[in-house]
Amino acid sequence: MKKLIYCFLLSVFFLQACQDKGILYEQNQDIKEAKWKVEKDINFEFEVKDTTKQYDIYYHIRNELSYPYYNMYVTYYLHYPDGKKVDSLLQDIVLFHPNTGEPFGEGTGGIREHQSIALPKFRFSQKGKYKYRFKQYMRDNPLKGIISMGLRIQEVQNEVKK
Repeated sequence: MKKLIYCFLLSVFFLQACQDKGILYEQNQDIKEAKWKVEKDINFEFEVKDTTKQYDIYYHIRNELSYPYYNMYVTYYLHYPDGKKVDSLLQDIVLFHPNTGEPFGEGTGGIREHQSIALPKFRFSQKGKYKYRFKQYMRDNPLKGIISMGLRIQEVQNEVKK
């Protein structure tokens, strides 16, 4: 019995050690049937407790290789805990090489995953719950081939000087 408890505690320790450090928030949302409708926003809500730190904000995108374009336009909307808009911007996310059509990202088979930095070294000015919303701004409705969108917020890691 002691060996079983020891193995369990050792496993928990290793799992904790393997987790990414400094992640404030990470969540993905699947898009039904890989068809993202213009009127279907993707929403995230997260809490900021430390306004002294800088954060890198990443998008995590999963797409099918059959996605018909080399890029994707999205607009993000970021709202303070008090509901006021912090920022919004139309962004161009490149998923394939524009000339060769070579898929970017990681993956095998017919699906690719992309981790793209959207807002580097961002500083939140208020403590509380923020809302982050995506809208797709492509010509197709629905936009086919986008499987999921995600948001990752991570503390900026200090670079080691040599």
